[in-house]
Amino acid sequence: MRTYVIADDLTGAAEIAGVAHRLGCRVRLTTTVEPLRQEDEVVVLATDTRSMHREEALRFTHEVVTAMARLGVRPDRLFKKTDSVLRGHVRGELEALQPLGYRQALLLPANPSKGRVIRRRIYTIGGTPLSRTLFRHDPEFPATTSDVVRLVGGGAPYITTRTRRKTLTEGITLGEVGSMEDLQWFVTRFDAPEVVMAGSADLFQCLLEHHGKRAIARTPFAGLGNRRTLIVLGSTARHNLLEEPFFQRNCVARCPMPDEVFAGGSTEAWIAEAHRLTAEADSLLLRIPQQISHDEGHALRLRHQMAETVLALVCEGRFEEIVIEGGATAFTILHGLQWSELTIADEIAPGVVRLCHAASGTHLSFKPGSYPWGKCFC
Repeated sequence: MRTYVIADDLTGAAEIAGVAHRLGCRVRLTTTVEPLRQEDEVVVLATDTRSMHREEALRFTHEVVTAMARLGVRPDRLFKKTDSVLRGHVRGELEALQPLGYRQALLLPANPSKGRVIRRRIYTIGGTPLSRTLFRHDPEFPATTSDVVRLVGGGAPYITTRTRRKTLTEGITLGEVGSMEDLQWFVTRFDAPEVVMAGSADLFQCLLEHHGKRAIARTPFAGLGNRRTLIVLGSTARHNLLEEPFFQRNCVARCPMPDEVFAGGSTEAWIAEAHRLTAEADSLLLRIPQQISHDEGHALRLRHQMAETVLALVCEGRFEEIVIEGGATAFTILHGLQWSELTIADEIAPGVVRLCHAASGTHLSFKPGSYPWGKCFC
């Protein structure tokens, strides 16, 4: 069974690739629409539409599905990866899949393995309603409500595992998920070629397991060792990485974004400082220490400034590893490098995935801002 996944951001795409890798699938991650190859089991397409304005995102999604139809890309299963807490243009992008012939979508965004569940329409993380978590302060998609029907919009039908329905109505249906068993229940009853399954990495895992995939033994990731590494913190999440063994063992220079760059100035002096530090240290850490505003244009400019600095450093070929936190930042960097296809090397932790760009031999590790690093820096 061949599965094609469309993900609205790069770290979500990498997370899905990690799940497929864990379950023994041959998986390919790409940022461009490509024909399916005979050896493909899972192809994950990252579109970065979450970082676009709504109209641009829906237009681009339509272009993607039109290109898929023109190339004859008709997998046995299409899966739409959405953000687990419903950031992005979720409803519009699902509706944009209709040119591929899909009229029904089952949306299950909950990630119960990470304490992210939906009960009685209310989304909670570790027992806390979504609108009371840090996601309320997301600079682009603040969670002003915990009601998933209101988050998705349009009055989508909401069903639970107690429903007797065996088929879905046309359009988007939301499901109540409080456990992995709930996800398995939905997959068992509603998985069908004419239905787009949409939602979380936990849902994708259940879908693959439903089709006979099982976790296989792989050599655990042994850490970055003393490899020259560029670490890019592009999200608003904050972690005390300096206590990790990698930072204790290696000389890692810190190069925070200067205030003048944060205010909109040129990156030239910041790049020059990063070059100087790179010559003196084993590895380099770039981050944004300032508080990012809720202004969407400001977040977009910061991503491009960070990407501009990273590209200037990577082009010198000094780094063996690039570790990036934040999906939109990662996509902007990948686009600038013109690296459109990656193969998976390791799943460091759920959601934290290490990939390889074959032409350069460089490894890239991606992590969503709200996920823990696992053993990345051990």
